[in-house]
Amino acid sequence: MSELVINKKLLDILSTPMQILLYINEMGEGSLMDLVKTSGMSWHTIQKWIPILEENGLITVREEKTSVGTTKKIVKLTSIGKAIVEKLLELNETLNELGK
Repeated sequence: MSELVINKKLLDILSTPMQILLYINEMGEGSLMDLVKTSGMSWHTIQKWIPILEENGLITVREEKTSVGTTKKIVKLTSIGKAIVEKLLELNETLNELGK
């Protein structure tokens, strides 16, 4: 299976929350810090949008204990979030085909 390449044009036209969904999809699931690293977005941006995505049923957020006793938030797409990402990936494929 080849690595997914997200067309820059797609990232240019997508809102920040939709970009975050793509990055969560890429990770499968991960901590908010993983999401900051994967996306290149600021901590503030991630913190702003995660509750909104969760409230709208697009992601789940759970807390997990770390080895040092602190907690970290783990994010994962819901079935609705996955359905939206599928549509975004279809758009990505179309943009890649048009760019050839």
